[in-house]
Amino acid sequence: MGAPLGLLFVALILAVDGWLLVWLIDGNIRPQEINFLSYLVGLIVLVSLPVLLVLAYQVASCLTLRYHLDRNGVIVRWVGNEQVIPIRDIQQIVPGHELKNPPVRRRGLRWPGHERGVGMVPGIGRTRFLATQGLAQQVLLVTPGLAFAISPDDPEGFLHGLTVRRELGPNRLLERELRKARAFTWPIWRDETAWVLLGAAVAINLALFGYLSARFPGLDFQLPLHFNNLGQADRIGIKMELFALPIIGLIILGTNLVLGLALYRRERAGSYLLWGAATAAQALFWLATFSIVP
Repeated sequence: MGAPLGLLFVALILAVDGWLLVWLIDGNIRPQEINFLSYLVGLIVLVSLPVLLVLAYQVASCLTLRYHLDRNGVIVRWVGNEQVIPIRDIQQIVPGHELKNPPVRRRGLRWPGHERGVGMVPGIGRTRFLATQGLAQQVLLVTPGLAFAISPDDPEGFLHGLTVRRELGPNRLLERELRKARAFTWPIWRDETAWVLLGAAVAINLALFGYLSARFPGLDFQLPLHFNNLGQADRIGIKMELFALPIIGLIILGTNLVLGLALYRRERAGSYLLWGAATAAQALFWLATFSIVP
């Protein structure tokens, strides 16, 4: 059930986003009736994008979850990740139906047919769930300090195969480890400086969109958009052109983001400089807005 339910969640979010975008474009942007509600709707669509990515990853995890058993251990694979469980580390094998449905405290995204995350199982301890069935259909492999809950299609066959391989003994020593997909090992995920710089740039840019949306209904249709050295207006335009300021800021942010990522491994300081410059550019567009909007 995990994959169909996940796909249903993704489809619902896409449908709502599509309806909101049609309403936003036809009802607000085209007739130039933008207001703060328009901004909030656009923000909801924007925030839904990372939610969609997380859900898509979880659905892919459910669809690609596989177990490989040999005399050296159990290897669980999903979306390029691997959890290695050495057979010599397995101290106890507990069928889930023997636990009598204990209250399990668990972290992580989950829904019926998709059990992934870390939790505490009474009598077992800290447990990592990598399963597509409920606790009653799971098999818990207890190792020092951490148990693993998996859900083979044939639990009895799996337990028999595991018992036979434990009796044979390993012919190659494995270490218990979680091998993450390459994309999840990039150092930028743990770089607080990078996230602060990029987060500040995004926040300032979105705030400018919000400010202009809130002020838009009360502005004159035509506004002075540029001033000469004497402080006199030398360019008049419609108020819709004000949104060129945050849009240009967004283009600068996207360009500097890509260039910074290209430099990141070789010259991290250069990446910080590019991302800091993108943040400063957003602040300058705020100043430009204050000089135009009365």
